[in-house]
Amino acid sequence: MLYVGIKKGPHELIARFPYKIGIVVFMIFPEFLKSDAGFSDKVKTLIDDPFFDLLEIGLVSEGEWIKVVNYVRSSGRSVDFSLGLQPEILVRGYDPSALDDGVRRKAEEVLVKGVDIAGKRGMKAVALCSGPNVDEGLRDKALESFRKTIHAIAERAYKYGLPVYVETFDYQWDKKRLIGPLDLAAKFIEQVRSVHDNVYLLWDLSHAPLLNEKPEDLKSYADLVGHIHVGCAKKVNGKLYDWHPSFYRPGAINTEEDVAKLLQVLHDIKYRGAVSFEVKPEDGQNPLEVINVTKSILMRAYQIFLEGTL
Repeated sequence: MLYVGIKKGPHELIARFPYKIGIVVFMIFPEFLKSDAGFSDKVKTLIDDPFFDLLEIGLVSEGEWIKVVNYVRSSGRSVDFSLGLQPEILVRGYDPSALDDGVRRKAEEVLVKGVDIAGKRGMKAVALCSGPNVDEGLRDKALESFRKTIHAIAERAYKYGLPVYVETFDYQWDKKRLIGPLDLAAKFIEQVRSVHDNVYLLWDLSHAPLLNEKPEDLKSYADLVGHIHVGCAKKVNGKLYDWHPSFYRPGAINTEEDVAKLLQVLHDIKYRGAVSFEVKPEDGQNPLEVINVTKSILMRAYQIFLEGTL
C-alpha cells in the first residue's frame, strides 16, 4: 500500500496508489531460480512489508509453501500470490513453442502441472513466456506450437478461475524469445482469446528498450494487457541486456520518468491490474537495498504522475 503527498498551490494533496504493488520474488532473491531451500524464511521479509500486496513466486515444494501459508496466517497480513513459470522455460529449458512436438508436449506437461499447483494453492494468476526465437521461415510453425501449449494451459487455468499472462521478451538482444514485439504478441493473444478469453499480455518496462517500445505503445492494446512488470534493462559496451539491475546502477537504462510515463498510460487505458517490480541485486548488493530503491522510485514516479495530472 502506498500513499503519496504533493503540493498543489496552497494545498497539500494525499493520494493512494491505484494498483496493487507486487514484486517478483525469484528475481529479488535470485538463488530461488535454482533451489527453494530457505524460501519460507526469506520471503517473510516481503510478507511483513505492507508496501507489497502481491508476491510472484516460482514453483516451490509443498513443505516450503505450507510454511509460507502458516506464516501469512499468523502475521495477519493480506497478501496475494501468483505463479511465475518463466524459470521453468528460461532456466530449466522447457520449450512450450518447440518445433518437435515431443519436446513441446513435455513442456506442456510441466507447465499444466504448475497451473494445477497454483490453482490448488489459491494463487491469483499464472505467467509464462514463449520458447526461443526461430528463423523467419519457421516462425508460423513455432507460433502454432506455442498456441497449442497456451490453449492447454488456459483450459486448465479456467478450471481454477486463473488468468494466464504471456510475457513479451526481446527477440534479438538477450533472451531472444519467440514473443516478442507487442504487435506480434497482440495478434497471437487475440487468436488464442477466440477460444480462451482468460489469456492476457504481460508487458515489462525493462524489456521496452530491447524491443524499441515505449509505454505509449500499450494504448493500442488496452484490452489485452493483464499485468505489468517494472524494472531496468542494462547497457554494457553498446549491447542491451535483460538483467533487471536496480534503478540508477551503472548501465541501467530506465528511470523514474519512464515509470511515471507508464503510470500515465495505465491511467489513460483504465488499467486495473497490478504493477510488480522485477529487480535483481548485482554482485555485492544487498536485496534490501534494491527493495528500498525500488520503493523510492515508485513513490517519486507517482508524484511526477500526480503533478502532471491533477
